[in-house]
Amino acid sequence: MKKGIIILILLGIILSISFGNSLGVKNDETIYVLLGSDGKAKRVDLVNWISIEGKGNFNIIKDGRYIKNVKLYTDDVKMKVEKGNIVVFGESSEYKNVYLTGEVNKKVPLDFKITYYYNGKLVQPRDFLGKSGDLDIEIYMKPNEDIPLRVVMSTEFSADDFVLKNPNDFMIMVLGKTVRLTGFTYSIPDAKLKLSLRGKKLKIPGITFTALPSLPPVDLSMKDQLYSFNEGIEGFLLLNQAHQKILKGILEGIEKNTPTIPQEYLTLPFTLMANQNKAYLISKNLKEYPKSFNNLYEYIKEKAESSSDEDWKKALMMAEEVKKEIKTNSFSDDIKNIGDFIGDLAFQSKKAMDMIGTSLQGIQNIENMLNIMLYGGEIEGKKLPGLSDVEKNLKTIKEKIRSNLSLLEKGEEKINSWKKRLENYVFAGEIPNAKSSVRFYFRLNEIK
Repeated sequence: MKKGIIILILLGIILSISFGNSLGVKNDETIYVLLGSDGKAKRVDLVNWISIEGKGNFNIIKDGRYIKNVKLYTDDVKMKVEKGNIVVFGESSEYKNVYLTGEVNKKVPLDFKITYYYNGKLVQPRDFLGKSGDLDIEIYMKPNEDIPLRVVMSTEFSADDFVLKNPNDFMIMVLGKTVRLTGFTYSIPDAKLKLSLRGKKLKIPGITFTALPSLPPVDLSMKDQLYSFNEGIEGFLLLNQAHQKILKGILEGIEKNTPTIPQEYLTLPFTLMANQNKAYLISKNLKEYPKSFNNLYEYIKEKAESSSDEDWKKALMMAEEVKKEIKTNSFSDDIKNIGDFIGDLAFQSKKAMDMIGTSLQGIQNIENMLNIMLYGGEIEGKKLPGLSDVEKNLKTIKEKIRSNLSLLEKGEEKINSWKKRLENYVFAGEIPNAKSSVRFYFRLNEIK
């Protein structure tokens, strides 16, 4: 029994020495990709910073299936490669930084295609190097993984070598004769950048593309506003239908020579006045809607133009129809007209009540006026839509809002799936239970 207790104590001491306290591990990968003049990856290198926080011995296992020619650049840490894994082990007093390098035999998540136009003609670099004229360098990027990448393009050259022909496409910094350019894009579903130069002795300047896994800045808050608009439209529809029922009841009574006034009609002017302000509020909110919808449209368009996903194509078609409808139909003005109409209707309803109260001789006039209210016409020289026309317009607006809500919901689902995918995203090799981050540097070297 005593022997068993001693063994357990020794095991506890050994484990304490081997693993120490709970250690925090971060797996930070920087991927350097050398591009050929056509944009194809020629070499992929890894610089791996593994940071360890805490006291104790560590034995870190990194997936090394895609990594070769691994080198360790940290003293008092040992490394071995076995069974497709890279194992680093040593001791951490408080913080320990381990640095590894290696070549990666794995397809990077972003494909490049670079094309060159010399004086407007598609050419190869050998056709323009050293010559004078105009050079357009077009860079096409397309992800081969379903992850969003924020890409920053940067280059610099001497003002003696080139004149930039498309300055509006870049952020520009001039330091003496050195011109530094920075461009920005998201490769969703793909991206294009263009560098237009003019020079007397053309060459390909060195260009760096920094790609970071990152969610696009998409504002989905409009969804809640659209839900609110939709509820408001539904309320107006119900109110419209109720008013039509009231007016039809009055007309039916008039036609039977037994004029009756439904109890609801007595309060109709006040109800209309109470709801007039609601129409003006919705009109104001709808004026701001096209700006937010345009951001969503551009995002869907980028996703659909080169995606093979039919749902995105259909979503683009729907978005284009909505955009056309927004351009050709002024929903905000329609709603404001509804508000104006409600105000006019309140006034005319009160006027009708006065007429009914003073004399039955105005019954014919009232009947005409009520028909106009229901089906449209002119009152005192002013052309007004009828409640039936207003109902059709409200239903059209409601359908468009419902369509936009569907698009926003699909966009939200995609953003959430990307968010989950980007949690601890790693490229070269995973370290179990470690927090991970990765960045890519794609480099096209200068070619003279």
